[in-house]
Amino acid sequence: MSLEVHVARQAIFDRTNNVVAYELLFRPLPDSVSTSRNDELASWQVLSASFLDIGLDSLLKGRRALINVPRSMLLDDRLRSLPPDVIGLEILESVEPDGEVLAACRELRRLGYLLLLDDYTGLPEFEPFLDVVDWIKVDFRAISASDSARLARQLKRRKLRLLAEKVETVEERDAALTAGYDFFQGYFLHRPRVVSGRTLNARHNTKLKLLSLLGADQFTLEKVESAIAPDVGLCYRLIQYSNSARFGAPREISSLRQCLMRLGENETRRWMTFVLLPSLGAGRSTEIVDAALTRARMCELLAEEAGLRMAKSLAFMAGMFTLMDALLGAPMLEVVQQLGLGEELAGALLGRNRGPLGTLVRIAESYERATPQELAPYCAQLKLPQAVVADIYVRALQWTAEVTETGVPSK
Repeated sequence: MSLEVHVARQAIFDRTNNVVAYELLFRPLPDSVSTSRNDELASWQVLSASFLDIGLDSLLKGRRALINVPRSMLLDDRLRSLPPDVIGLEILESVEPDGEVLAACRELRRLGYLLLLDDYTGLPEFEPFLDVVDWIKVDFRAISASDSARLARQLKRRKLRLLAEKVETVEERDAALTAGYDFFQGYFLHRPRVVSGRTLNARHNTKLKLLSLLGADQFTLEKVESAIAPDVGLCYRLIQYSNSARFGAPREISSLRQCLMRLGENETRRWMTFVLLPSLGAGRSTEIVDAALTRARMCELLAEEAGLRMAKSLAFMAGMFTLMDALLGAPMLEVVQQLGLGEELAGALLGRNRGPLGTLVRIAESYERATPQELAPYCAQLKLPQAVVADIYVRALQWTAEVTETGVPSK
């Protein structure tokens, strides 16, 4: 009997919105064998997959991995074989601070492991942990804003680092920042502050025109050429890319149209994506760009796996555009209206599309949140096993890691 799990990750940000670690999130899939040791089995299985199957480079990109550890894992000698400079151990709230556990924590810290206490709410029975851990995680959904600020004041006096988790809005992140929290976890970066009475940044005019073409029903290379022509930088990058080795031997370039014809429609869409996303996200965390690319690739692969009769480029665009509001710092409705997206794509992004495209978007979003109960009905609609979705997510992560490192979108 085995326990099948899926792996997702959630970024941990510092006070300047740089990613310092990823929590590896794992849950048993609904059709896996249920046991009383699911927490431990899931932890070991995900560690095995992370090191042996997926590869930490794809998952972590040089950051630390945080994993949940129940009591049995804390006391297991196998845990000491993991590299302490890569792994952080989150002590679950179900672990009681008895003598054996506290001794294990002291030893693990001596060996160089980062120790975190998960879901701390200030209960006195967990106070012994405060002397043997490095970080404290405070759940912003479990206590009030005043209590989270009070805890911050108390814990700072003990020189502990504080991580605010389940921070869902910019306003909550600002409150945690003011209270003195060091690190932040949640979807606050994906939810831009709503400011009434303003339009999208006018400096992005050329790029917004190109974005509107990406999501348009009538995409043509002629329209792309017309939009690119006024921007010298984009012209240079197009010529450079079309003459890269992946498209054969270099050729003498006589026009933008020649470059676009050499790439073809699908490859042009990909190139535009990789040119536009980082520039639109300038000044924002690269995590948003990475997440947008991962969702885009995930939707593309899911559409193929489900045998959907739609253009792969449409699925790719749908996944990417789910975070366009965060990249542009504007509400999704404003983004959709400004870009003039087609009805099917706009409906999927605004939650009105109940068809296959909307379902692809919901699968990518709910998987990223590591919520199998939310994921299940969407998978059922497309007749996709959740284990397949888990595999596609990993492939999408690996693809994103590759292209952000090399700058070349692989096929």
